[in-house]
Amino acid sequence: MTLLQWFHRWWCRRQVRRLLRQEPTWVPVNRQLRANGWSVSAIYYFLCHQGQLAATYQVGTPLYVAMLQNSDLTAHQQLALILDQHLQAWVDETGFLQLGSSRFRLAASLSPQSFFYPYFRQLVVDAYTTPLGLSQDELGLRVHLFRSYLDRQNINFLRHYPAHAGASDYQRLLKYCADHHLSLDYQTGANYHNRYHGRFDYPRNMKVQLMRDSHQQRYNDARMIELIIDLASGHFVSQWNVYRVSADGVVDADPHHYSVDELYQVANTESFNYGLPKGVYQVPTTYRKTHRYLDIQQPANSQIRRQAKNYWRYPHDYNRGGFFAEVVKKGGDKDVCCWQAIPEDQRQVVYNDFLADLRAGHQVNQGIAAYCEKRQ
Repeated sequence: MTLLQWFHRWWCRRQVRRLLRQEPTWVPVNRQLRANGWSVSAIYYFLCHQGQLAATYQVGTPLYVAMLQNSDLTAHQQLALILDQHLQAWVDETGFLQLGSSRFRLAASLSPQSFFYPYFRQLVVDAYTTPLGLSQDELGLRVHLFRSYLDRQNINFLRHYPAHAGASDYQRLLKYCADHHLSLDYQTGANYHNRYHGRFDYPRNMKVQLMRDSHQQRYNDARMIELIIDLASGHFVSQWNVYRVSADGVVDADPHHYSVDELYQVANTESFNYGLPKGVYQVPTTYRKTHRYLDIQQPANSQIRRQAKNYWRYPHDYNRGGFFAEVVKKGGDKDVCCWQAIPEDQRQVVYNDFLADLRAGHQVNQGIAAYCEKRQ
């Protein structure tokens, strides 16, 4: 601790005592905040802004994030406060992360635009800076596994976003983006989310990411939230579609309790990005290699994820000896509409011709819409 940090904490402690003398009703609140692990500087912020105690139990609310920012804790200490002390995260015998707290919860109000997401990403980037990434310590393993709960929150929020009756998940996502003037990234590879068993025929899913791009050197929100969408139905493909959760929030993660079809959802599921994927965009210097260190070179996954991926294997790209080519690329939603307009019994033939055209080197893959327009 530096002399300046020591002095700041000393000053905050004096100010908290002053405020408690002025308003004795804050005394039990102060005691509870201290018991919950908040530093004196975070408590000072809370008292100055006359915060509501209930909001401090909702992980990710503006008040919660502001208290973290004013806590004088390092990035690693903040991650430990969130996961270990507040959410009481623990890894069960199957390697799945369970959240044990009956009081602290991820705030249900968190939207894909909530500042908590880039803030949490930045904590991870700042705390894990070496090529070891999240394999650096035990907390890193819990941080890695926690990303699935961030995915669940985004999926739940978007599935309940107001849209026309009978709207698919994808249509609700488009409505949300239109209402908030957001752009989606459709161009990041989706072969790891098109796993198959037996013989690969053609892509069944696409990947979209929010936000599309950002040049921010800190708190960057680009390509952070990942969503996998079934091209035929327009609904999200996700492990959370099949997991069985008990009344007290414990997830049954025993792979033997799930069918092969259910494991398909687990194998192809989305995955929140702590690092910043390149895709077709530039990555700010402060985020270079973060995707590799924090998202690709991961600690061990849960047993159910490992078993699902062992059965459902990812296809290799067409230009690397495989049979996979993205049907959704630069055209974005235009590619989606084009693919959906192809009768199901003709998709294999069209895809084979599309693949042959790409292999012949007639054009760089611009998506299925550009190919179909060229054929006409």
